Amino acid sequence: MHTFVDLFCGLGSFHQAFAERGWKCVLASDIDPSTHAVYQKNHGMTPRGDIYKIKDEGIPEHDILCAGFPCQAFSHAGKHLGFDDARGVLFLEIIRFVRARKPKILALENVPGLLKHDGGRTFETITNAIRAEGYVVHHTLAKASDYGLPQMRRRVLFLCIRDDIPHDPATVLDFTHRENRDVTMRDLLDRNYEKRYAYTIRCGGRRSPIESKQNWDGYVVDGEVHRLTLDEAKRLQGFPDDFHLSESSTTAWKHLGNTIPVIFSKLIAEKIEMVI
Repeated sequence: MHTFVDLFCGLGSFHQAFAERGWKCVLASDIDPSTHAVYQKNHGMTPRGDIYKIKDEGIPEHDILCAGFPCQAFSHAGKHLGFDDARGVLFLEIIRFVRARKPKILALENVPGLLKHDGGRTFETITNAIRAEGYVVHHTLAKASDYGLPQMRRRVLFLCIRDDIPHDPATVLDFTHRENRDVTMRDLLDRNYEKRYAYTIRCGGRRSPIESKQNWDGYVVDGEVHRLTLDEAKRLQGFPDDFHLSESSTTAWKHLGNTIPVIFSKLIAEKIEMVI
């Protein structure tokens, strides 16, 4: 059984996908206390809080380190400050965990803006730091709607493999066999949505005018404006219907806007299993 650490865990998208394969989470962490009860209810463990308070000797041995490290510093929704933003510097905590336990695999994700931030220098800094710890870095840009989840959310996915583990670089992040662009909003949500794929689910801007560029939750259904429900957004992020959200709708929307769609975690899990 593989073991994993879930950093900046949020709702636990990685945990959701990895647990389905029988893998065991040995440590989860998120600074946002509002995620803790939700994570506990769904995954049976309470995340640790401030990652800076987790000492090296308190990091358990693990096979896989997964992290959707804070993306606001690199995102179009943020101020594009990168490592000049304290949230960007949190990436260095991943490196600290790597040095402490040298896991076999690092499964990381971030926003597409990371690739071009600061003329590509931020991405280069990140990949060089991982390589310096003895890992082969693979990355790809993936869109949820290409893999049967009808949302236009895109993420950069990283699979970093310890350099003593043999693998085929040509196939390690090749997901072409899983491509499925046929699933629409109508198929997934059982409503007559006119739009084929959903906009990217975000943390802010809900209930903007439907004609506005800020709109992401308003759609035309049966000729009338319909706003996504929490249950619909949960499906669009790939979580099962019995997945528990926060009792606060405001907090639940925030958590869903921050999470990586589970389809990405499942694709990564499939590739990890092929490598180790």
